Amino acid sequence: MSYSDEPVLVTPARRWSAKTAIIAALVLTLVGGIIYIPFYQKNLDHEAHEVRRGPNQGSLYDISINGAPHTLELGWIAPALSAVLTPAPGPGTTLEVAGDFGRETLSWSAEENRFGPAATRIDPYAHHKVKLTLRQDGRILWSDTLWAYGIHDSHAGHGH
Repeated sequence: MSYSDEPVLVTPARRWSAKTAIIAALVLTLVGGIIYIPFYQKNLDHEAHEVRRGPNQGSLYDISINGAPHTLELGWIAPALSAVLTPAPGPGTTLEVAGDFGRETLSWSAEENRFGPAATRIDPYAHHKVKLTLRQDGRILWSDTLWAYGIHDSHAGHGH
């Protein structure tokens, strides 16, 4: 038998195989998602309860167009989104609305004093994150992403 002074390197056994690590990551992601979703919805419901409401019970936002203060109310007519801008915009102004429900361009109705209602029907009690772009004669006057919070049930919970 021969012996050598050379060290023999033994690779340590892996604690986790790649397959086990991937399965563990997927399980953690799934459990995290299941836990996160109710908290996210509860937070949205809280925000919907706390948001300022306009005369049409829509979400009320203070915005600035060309340096002038305006108020935008994202509200509902039947199951359709509409928006009221105060003071009223000039002729030819449109509001582009994009969200998980699609994209639509709403024209200003001077008779109704609002943009819309949208042709797309969506749940007016749900909360929708919407990308809004206000245009006049092809140029952008204002753009932002806001929440169109669903109709608030003032009889549920505490009223303030």
